[in-house]
Amino acid sequence: MSVAKIYSILGNPKSIIPLGIKDLSGTAGITAASFATGKEEGQDRFIDEAGTEVIWLLGIPVAKKFIDLTAFKTAKLDPEFDVRNFHNKEILEKAKEYAPTETIKNNIEKISKNQKLYKGLTIGKFAGAVGATIGAYLALANAKQKYTETNIAKNLLEEQKLAMDYGQNIAMEKVKTIGTDKKDAEKKSDNVSFKGAFENFMLNPVANMYLLEGSITGSRLAKSRNKQELTGYAIKEGSFLAFMYVIGQQIQNAFEKVVDKKHNKNISLDARVIEDKTLADAFNSKSIEESLSSFPKNASDAEIYEFLHNNPENEVVKRAKQSDIIKLYKKTDKIDTRKYIDIKQVKGVNDNLSKLYEQYKASGETADVFFSKLKKLKRGSIIANIGTSMFALGVVIPAIMLGKRLANGDTEFEVKNEVKQKLIEEGKLISDKKPEQSTVNA
Repeated sequence: MSVAKIYSILGNPKSIIPLGIKDLSGTAGITAASFATGKEEGQDRFIDEAGTEVIWLLGIPVAKKFIDLTAFKTAKLDPEFDVRNFHNKEILEKAKEYAPTETIKNNIEKISKNQKLYKGLTIGKFAGAVGATIGAYLALANAKQKYTETNIAKNLLEEQKLAMDYGQNIAMEKVKTIGTDKKDAEKKSDNVSFKGAFENFMLNPVANMYLLEGSITGSRLAKSRNKQELTGYAIKEGSFLAFMYVIGQQIQNAFEKVVDKKHNKNISLDARVIEDKTLADAFNSKSIEESLSSFPKNASDAEIYEFLHNNPENEVVKRAKQSDIIKLYKKTDKIDTRKYIDIKQVKGVNDNLSKLYEQYKASGETADVFFSKLKKLKRGSIIANIGTSMFALGVVIPAIMLGKRLANGDTEFEVKNEVKQKLIEEGKLISDKKPEQSTVNA
C-alpha cells in the first residue's frame, strides 16, 4: 500500500479505519490505567475494551456480509446495488446503459423491476446488522461481568483457605470486610440506573457507527455495577464520542482553513490526488485548463453522470475516481454503475481543482515546489487530527480518570468489594468485624 493511500484512508471521514486507530489508543490507555489500580480491575477492563473493539469494528460488516449471502442470494438480487440510484430515473436508466458487464446490466434491470423488495431487503440488512452487533455486545458485557465476579470470588475463597491452612488467625490479614452493610449496598444499587437522509445514514459505514456507539454507551451506563464504574464510563464514553466523531474532524477542518488562508493552498482534495505527480504535470502543462472548462458543472445530474462515462481522461473524472467518489469495476477503468455517485461531491472535486489551480498560478512557484508544500500540509492536517485524538483518548482521558480516583482515595475495585460483601453475607467468607460492631452498623 502506498503512503498516499495510507494518508487517504486516515483522512477519509467515511472510513472506519481512523476510528479504529483512535479507539485502539483509547483502549490501551484505559486498560493501562485500570491495571494501575489492580490486576482484577485491569483484566475486567481489558475484556470489555478489547472485546468491544472487535465487535465495534467487525460486527456490522460481518453481519451485512452474512445477510448478503443469505437473504439477497435467496432473492437472487445483487446486494452491491445502491438504492440511492433509484432517486433519479434518468440515472437509473444510464446505469443500465453503461453497466460494465452484461450480467450487471441484467441484475440492475431485475432490481429496478423489484424496487420495493430490494429496498425492504436493504433496510432489513441495516437493521439486522446493527441489531445483531448490539446483541453481540450485550452478550459480551453480561459474560464479562459474570466472569469477573466469578473469578474474584474464586480468588477470595482460595486466599482464605490458604491463610487458614497456615493458621494465620483465620486469614484476617488477607480477607478484610469492605465496611459496608446491606443498607449501604442497597443505596449503591439505587444509583445504578441510569449512531434521502436515512439512506445516506444507512449506507454510510461511519454513520452506522453512530448508532452502534450510542447503543454501546447507553448499555454501558445502564449496566454499570456501581457508582465507580458509572462515573468511569461517563467520562470515557463522553470523551470518546467527542474526539471520534466531532473534535477530530473539526481539528482537520480548522487546519485546512488555516492553510488556505495563511499559505494560500487548498488541501481539501484526497491525499492520493494531491500526491499524484500526474496532477502536478497537468498543472505544469496547463492541460488541466481544458478539463476544467469542459466539465459541465451547470448541467443536470443525469448529464454530468453521462459525462463521467464518456470522458475518462478528463482530470475531474480521473480525480473523482482516484478519491473513490466514483467506484470502478474490479481492476478496470469502467465505472461500476451499481454504486452510487454523489454528483455534488464530483462538482466539489471540480471546484477544489479550480481553486487549487488558481492558487498555483498566483504562487509563482514551479509545480514541483508547489505540490511538495501541498503534500506536506495535507499530511500535517491528517496527522494533527489522528495524533490529537490518540493523545487525548490514550493519555489525557485515562490520566484524568485515574487521577480523579487517586485524589478521592478510590483505589479499590468496587466490584471486588461487592463480591466480598456478598460472600460474607452468604457465610462463605469470614469477616473480621466484631459482633457488637456489626450490630451497631446494622
